[in-house]
Amino acid sequence: MHYQVTEDEKRRAKTPHHIFNINVIITHLFISMIVLEIGQTVELLLVPVISSLVIAYLFFKRKQVIANDTWFVASHWTMAWRRGRILLISYGIAIAMVLIYTLIDAIFPGGFSMNDFSMEGGQTNLGEIITLRFAAVVIFVAVLITFMQTGISVYDAGNGISNPAIAKYLPRGENANAELGNGADEANPNEKSGA
Repeated sequence: MHYQVTEDEKRRAKTPHHIFNINVIITHLFISMIVLEIGQTVELLLVPVISSLVIAYLFFKRKQVIANDTWFVASHWTMAWRRGRILLISYGIAIAMVLIYTLIDAIFPGGFSMNDFSMEGGQTNLGEIITLRFAAVVIFVAVLITFMQTGISVYDAGNGISNPAIAKYLPRGENANAELGNGADEANPNEKSGA
């Protein structure tokens, strides 16, 4: 839905999406790559910790924006926070997977290991490797989806567009930005697709 907004409101509405995308790029791309090259697996925990701090900033700043800014700008802060929640949920799922594996490994030690056929007779812990890879896939999918959605939201904010469904989480007051209707660049929810 297009809303009546100023150029300054458009700029301010883009800010949370830029913060979110910079967070994803720096933490999930650069920090992960650096840690995998020169660090230990435990240092990968920096990624969700740093990202969670940025998402917490989006949450607290969102509350401030809701109180002090226009509905349009607050709606974009709310969207960025809700996407941050998706990342937080993916971190929780990944941590739960690792904890379940750790519990199973403690109950049945060595149950997921395989002989690596070396002269020393060592074993490779396949359970740990598989669990970490699946946990990484969960986070990767969440990052990919939210990164793409946020890129679209930057475009929308620059064109005075916000998702009207966000009103469920951020009710519109009488001082909210005026609705201008659906534009040619967005899907009409009342229109049925078909040939």
